[in-house]
Amino acid sequence: MKKVLAAVLMAGISWGTVVMAQVDEQAVKEKMVAKRVKEAGAKERMLPAPEVQLKRLTKGLQLTAEQQKQIRPMLKEEYASLKTIRQDENLSPKQIQAKVEALRTETIAKIQTVLTPEQKEKHDMVSKQIKANKQKRIQENRKARLGTKADPPQQQKQ
Repeated sequence: MKKVLAAVLMAGISWGTVVMAQVDEQAVKEKMVAKRVKEAGAKERMLPAPEVQLKRLTKGLQLTAEQQKQIRPMLKEEYASLKTIRQDENLSPKQIQAKVEALRTETIAKIQTVLTPEQKEKHDMVSKQIKANKQKRIQENRKARLGTKADPPQQQKQ
């Protein structure tokens, strides 16, 4: 009886060790992913430089010289704020994403005040296409990481 009890006890301890190792491994993986996200965010890849953005907007929306003059400081301000957000060590990846999205939304609203109705319409159309492409990339990346059961739960529309 003592041998059986000892064997069961050893099996339990071994199983507990395996479970703890898996939990630790998962925590390490999460920290590594967070670190990679931070490092990627620290690079200049989140948004193109203001002059590059302005050039794209000018080409796509046929901005006038006056519109360019008004939009340039908006883009520079956004870029500076973005750098500050990326360098904040206290923010989690989700917090960074939320702040970047809020900043981008604010900048777009400012830019829209300078555009003509036709330019606004074209800008909105292009923005929707960009968002749709981004969502598609996110889903493809999620499926590549997690497999085919990686579709997120459907959000309820209110």
